[in-house]
Amino acid sequence: MEMVTTDYQTSEKIWMFAKRMEPHLIRNQADMEKLMKMLILHDSVRARTAGAGADTQNTQSGMQGQPLSHHEVKALWNEFERKESYEARVAHAMLNLLEQVHF
Repeated sequence: MEMVTTDYQTSEKIWMFAKRMEPHLIRNQADMEKLMKMLILHDSVRARTAGAGADTQNTQSGMQGQPLSHHEVKALWNEFERKESYEARVAHAMLNLLEQVHF
């Protein structure tokens, strides 16, 4: 029987995974705020694509500081998609691993 995962459960897994990896990532000089923004942005896009209609303001409330402008979101998404930074490559690796591992 296949387990159905809700958007909330997926978001929670992504968050918990990133927090568990934080000590290692910080030792490798990762910008954890940028990494979390990429993961939250990816999760928001995934939820919208799945028809969940995630609220952008609620998604951004998990980020530190001010909400992101459209330009900042676009730049962050492009960096993530192109795997331009260490944080983008880590985010992709984490998401790929989460797809393969069932908690």
